[in-house]
Amino acid sequence: MNSLVDALPGARHVSPLPPYRLEVELRSGENVFLDLEELIRQRDAYWRLRQSRYFSMVSVDPLGGICWPECEDLATDELDRYVVSK
Repeated sequence: MNSLVDALPGARHVSPLPPYRLEVELRSGENVFLDLEELIRQRDAYWRLRQSRYFSMVSVDPLGGICWPECEDLATDELDRYVVSK
């Protein structure tokens, strides 16, 4: 581990997969797939994510959470809720 941040749980890298899935490399080195379809369709706060172009702008924040440009985010402790496969 190179820093204290690397020691924290969370994401290291994220890639969007259509329609509302993410492939996430965790700091532990494990890869998981998240399905966010239900979250995006049910919560109005995530309306921008319904657009594939915007959804693809996903990134990892400095603490290991998943985020998008207009402040939609998933904290590190929320990621396991959406795991569909490892």
